Amino acid sequence: MPETFPNDEPRLSLVEAIHVRVPFRRPLLDASGEYTHRRSWLLRVVDESGNQGLGEAALNPFAEDVTTASLGALMREIAPGLAAGRLPVWADLAAEGEPGRAAMASVDGALASLRAARAATSSATAGARASAATSGGSVAVGAVIAFGGPDAGADAAEQAVRLGFETLKIRAGFERTTDQLIDRVRAIRAAVGQGPRLRIDVAGAWDLDTAAERMQALESFRIEFVEQPLPAWDTIRHATLRERTRVPVALDESIDSEGAARAALADGAADVIVVKPARVGGQAATLRIAEAAAARGVAVVTGTYFESGVGIAAVLRVAAALGALTRPGATERAHGAATAGVLVHDLLVTPLPINKGRMAVPDSLALDEDEVARYAIERFDAVGRNG
Repeated sequence: MPETFPNDEPRLSLVEAIHVRVPFRRPLLDASGEYTHRRSWLLRVVDESGNQGLGEAALNPFAEDVTTASLGALMREIAPGLAAGRLPVWADLAAEGEPGRAAMASVDGALASLRAARAATSSATAGARASAATSGGSVAVGAVIAFGGPDAGADAAEQAVRLGFETLKIRAGFERTTDQLIDRVRAIRAAVGQGPRLRIDVAGAWDLDTAAERMQALESFRIEFVEQPLPAWDTIRHATLRERTRVPVALDESIDSEGAARAALADGAADVIVVKPARVGGQAATLRIAEAAAARGVAVVTGTYFESGVGIAAVLRVAAALGALTRPGATERAHGAATAGVLVHDLLVTPLPINKGRMAVPDSLALDEDEVARYAIERFDAVGRNG
């Protein structure tokens, strides 16, 4: 059964759901395949004072049509419920699988965004509001080095470091030999020196023996971690791999829900887990996963699902919340939120800036209505209780 809004939640005058299809600047390629556009649902909530909150529901880009249709049905059901003051029940949405988790992430993000906007509006003076963009703090983010030859990788890495990035993620998994991977990493490390952290993202492309061989060969290059070296379903072999290499193992695609995260942790499959709030159900689910990971000494970083700026802002809020829980003196890890550039437009009036490898946590967001109209497939709204 739906839950009613707590007394401290804002009364909504309007709820709008917008289905968008935004092209990538160029086809996005990794070891799992290629795709050309990002489909998602934007959820806009407006309170009685005109404050606006935005959330986003995004599925795996390879989601089947039936999964996409299920998410659409959930969004059409959730919007009028929110307008009437009813919150969806997490347990009910979790039972819907991937579409339910995506829908919950959009509600979670929209309400958190609305609360931030209300807090910024209530900041005493116009001067205080002018500085609100940074009042939520900032988080470190990493730069992505696309798959390519050693020279291209070295040039891209050197440019990223000049821009202030201290963590670089190298996309891999296409190499036919270990030497090809090592040549790339050696060129990148030579170009940027020993300071920047290097991560390798394999997207599940290796088998156990290949992963062990290549990660052992990487041990001298000070690799922060290798992300998803084996297929997502194979957490047991990830645990075995950890015993065969000194390079830390991170899981990404394996962490597609809270249950999957807890199972991977129980298997001892990772030194680090990459949690994408859009995939696991939003901030509350992410923080529960982080608590379970901390209990086992496993680090957590967040990442986007290649959403628009709306979803990126939600990831920044979650990353900041994780930072607040980090013990004093712990090493700050970069999050995977610097991804707006993969889309032809992030759908925001003002793009989220990256300054010396950090992104501010925004207190307010505004959609670029012309761009949203350009890429909208479907949209509908529901008027609030007093609308």
